[in-house]
Amino acid sequence: MKDFMDLTKFPPKSQYKDSCKNIFFSYSQNNSNFQQGYLGIQQTKITGILNIRRPITNPLLTDKIEIIFTGKEFVKWNEAEVGNNISNKFIELSYIIWESSIKGVYQKITELDLPFEIPLPDYLPASLFFKRPITSKIYYILKAKISRPTKYFGLKCDVKIVSVICPITRWNLPIKPTSLLIPMVRTSNPTSKGVEYEVNLYQTTLGIGNSIIIPISLTLENMKVYVKRIKICLKEYHQLMQKKVVHYNSEDIVKSEIFGDQLMLVSGTMNKYEIKAKLDLVTKNQEKPILPSVHSDHIVIWHKIEVKITLNDAPKIKFEKEVNVVNTICEEDASMITEERRRSNWSKMDKLSAKAVYNLLIN
Repeated sequence: MKDFMDLTKFPPKSQYKDSCKNIFFSYSQNNSNFQQGYLGIQQTKITGILNIRRPITNPLLTDKIEIIFTGKEFVKWNEAEVGNNISNKFIELSYIIWESSIKGVYQKITELDLPFEIPLPDYLPASLFFKRPITSKIYYILKAKISRPTKYFGLKCDVKIVSVICPITRWNLPIKPTSLLIPMVRTSNPTSKGVEYEVNLYQTTLGIGNSIIIPISLTLENMKVYVKRIKICLKEYHQLMQKKVVHYNSEDIVKSEIFGDQLMLVSGTMNKYEIKAKLDLVTKNQEKPILPSVHSDHIVIWHKIEVKITLNDAPKIKFEKEVNVVNTICEEDASMITEERRRSNWSKMDKLSAKAVYNLLIN
């Protein structure tokens, strides 16, 4: 029976920018991507294997193989502003993973697997891509640079490049709501007398895929005034910058609505409502996913929670609060990381204690 290749061990063909059928990347054992570790929480690295499979009749001639990890941000303006397009490299890390045993002598390679490991600095932004309304992205490239003898007279060497997109994700520990309420800011003009209100949040760092509760309190003294609708939304803002050119864009990413006939009076009152509105940070539109908050040299993404209360016979009441939107790990992984940190701290304390005892003994 013919053996089948496990495609989960390899990046998909669509991720390659420069490909070669007999030189390709694969993931490290038991991994399904290049990123190992939760960037933003713990030490993170890029690991993988460069695989070379050349026929005996046509071996690869090389004296050096490098792995280069590059991070870039890119913004493509419209045709009228094409001269302001951004292509900014913000990190490049290079490592030699194989070198000829005799300097300057090219060796023949037909089959070779070269594992590599690249530690990542903690400050790196996450990969992102959006087209609304301007194409913008932060992306990372993993590149194999292979030195070869040149075919052209006068040149010392030629270079073979194989490169693949390397997605990077930033993470946060799970966010626990605070015990103290965080007031939202009213942005509308003062409303009519006889309308009292309070809108709060339990947290200002929100995890993508989670749900948040927004407590709302309303007291309506005027019998003609009643709630028609309450709209809650997560608004996403994009700011793209290049010298003096700045583009802004904003849109509602997820929203929920509560209608007046769904509200229940507080027990024992005739005009007081207390609502715990829920907003799920999940979007069904795959083309418009919720992006994490980002601040790079040319791309800034930030978010606000907005609440609009529509009343009968009274002006709308509007509230907003800027929030930080992040990817969060699950509770199980968070517990494991916390335990690892605890053990690491105890180990450091034990070493310091042992050193202190040693110093006392020799003095």
